[in-house]
Amino acid sequence: MILAVDMGRAGLNTVLGIGIVFTVLIFICIIISCFKLINKTQVKKPETPVKAPEPVPEITEEDEDLTDDLQLIAVITAAITAYEEAEGGYVPEDGLVIRSIRKVNRNKWLNA
Repeated sequence: MILAVDMGRAGLNTVLGIGIVFTVLIFICIIISCFKLINKTQVKKPETPVKAPEPVPEITEEDEDLTDDLQLIAVITAAITAYEEAEGGYVPEDGLVIRSIRKVNRNKWLNA
């Protein structure tokens, strides 16, 4: 007889728990469905116009700082020498000798 009473209370607790869970879920569904109504009732703020950025002055040939070709050659030679030394390659003490200069196809660089 005690087992029957305990099983009755357990069943009642189960039904009560499931009922509370479904009641809360229905309440949450109602709140979520009201969100679209809340969104419509809010006052929309007027959009502020975005100020256009000031134009950047164009650089003319007079403003450009053109470096001397000898300086450019010296910088490139120093970079090649540093790279070769870092890689453990042979760097002649009297300098590097450039045998030819050829233009590289720029289309390959654009695809990189």
